[in-house]
Amino acid sequence: MSGSKAVAGATPDEPREPAVPGSSGMSLACADVSFSYEEARAPIPAVRDVSFELPAGGSLALMGASGSGKSTLLQVVRGLDAPDTGAVLLDGAAPVDAGYAALQREVGLVFQAPELQLFAATAREDVAFGPRRLGWPEEQVTAAVDTALDVVGLPPAHFAERHPYSLSGGEQRRLALAGVLAMRPRLLLLDEPFVSLDPGTRRQLVGILERLKAAGVTLLLATHDVDLAWALCDELLVLGEGRLVAAGPWDFSTAGGRLLAENRLREPFFVELWRRLGRDPQRAPRSASAAAEALS
Repeated sequence: MSGSKAVAGATPDEPREPAVPGSSGMSLACADVSFSYEEARAPIPAVRDVSFELPAGGSLALMGASGSGKSTLLQVVRGLDAPDTGAVLLDGAAPVDAGYAALQREVGLVFQAPELQLFAATAREDVAFGPRRLGWPEEQVTAAVDTALDVVGLPPAHFAERHPYSLSGGEQRRLALAGVLAMRPRLLLLDEPFVSLDPGTRRQLVGILERLKAAGVTLLLATHDVDLAWALCDELLVLGEGRLVAAGPWDFSTAGGRLLAENRLREPFFVELWRRLGRDPQRAPRSASAAAEALS
């Protein structure tokens, strides 16, 4: 896809449909995963015996108070840190199995601070770095870059030659996501992707993630924003001091509400609204449009 074709009739901030047709998500399982940092030659536990499963094409919100181990767990899943004990299984494969390294290359991680992932002189070169590391032919790299930029609402004709640090914070966040999407991940890990974004940029990013989810990409989203977690994720995983507190479907029973409160989390807005209207909170809508339709 050429840059001129990609932006026909588009404005610079108009996100496009993600070009991931037929994408098959990757399943993820953590089996008794533990990881510790070392400080003054003493281990500081960050993740403790965490086990959970995320099916291919599923979406999971990773939540908990600051310092609960969310970012560390994402880095262990991505393979940036090796667990002290336990294992991360990708499509059922363990680290000792043949082909595991190839599976790891299909896992993408977007850090909380986009500047950690941006280093090249232009947006195009930044996004092209990953596909080139994978050894793709240059023609395929160019197509992947143009598509990824277009998907995140940074059309190549307007943004490809811009310096990453000349972009706004929201544009940098989308450029970091483009760099990951260019490598066609089947499992996408996101660490607090909505922090410091204005409402319009947040809506755009939510739309991008919704389309990736619909296309089959598996999502693991670490966030403090319970409303966006409810909008995007089918299930919930809560960490507390590195330990697994809860995992599975959202639970808005009395016990479920107590668990959220104990971990400094609140119920999603639409769940609270449904409760106040005397409706079943478990059947609360996940978006304003769904709420409006249900109440019309």
